[in-house]
Amino acid sequence: MLSHLTAGLVPDRDPAQPLLTYVAGPDRIELSGATTANWVCKTANLLVDGYDSPARVGILLPLHWQLPCLLLGAVAAGATAVVSSDPAGLTGCAFAFTTAETAEAALDAGVEEVFACSLTPFASRLAELPAGVSDAAVEIPGYGDRFGGRPTQARVEVDGELLVVPVLGVGPKDRVLTSQDPCTAEGLGTLLGALRAGSALVLLREGDAEAVARQEGVTRSFS
Repeated sequence: MLSHLTAGLVPDRDPAQPLLTYVAGPDRIELSGATTANWVCKTANLLVDGYDSPARVGILLPLHWQLPCLLLGAVAAGATAVVSSDPAGLTGCAFAFTTAETAEAALDAGVEEVFACSLTPFASRLAELPAGVSDAAVEIPGYGDRFGGRPTQARVEVDGELLVVPVLGVGPKDRVLTSQDPCTAEGLGTLLGALRAGSALVLLREGDAEAVARQEGVTRSFS
């Protein structure tokens, strides 16, 4: 299912197996392939049905499981996913996912619709929102977990450049740990390179990399 949704950016694999694991200190959450696909579908339906298929969808988020889900949802909706480390890099995007802290700056950069993400382990609702900003945790879950669109290509930009997804030398049997910044070409390349190879991902936001790698059965680490 994910292969069709993402133009091959994520190959099909056993949907019951873990695909994304997020670790931030004592907090840990694991998403299966099926759960990840549901988030991708909900995001794509939000963009297509709710916001008339924006051509460019901005993403300004730190390392968190929501980032790949939202990025792949943008790809499924046929949009160019524009990943940026700075709100100014979202100029030209009609829609963007950001943190609450960077949401107002995204509006100032000309983004028409800004959805803020809480970045809690379970992507819970935000206590406060800047004026003119929507809460991703409120809006996304209401959309359907099936999506009929089939993109013909996956276009991802990072800091103004089209990303060429690298070959990492990993495969479907690997569990890949990354603590790299996903808003850089290297960090996003690691994240998407592992997914395209069919590997499971461990996203380490906070914690001892060696200890987490042992606990999670990691076979390859990038930091």
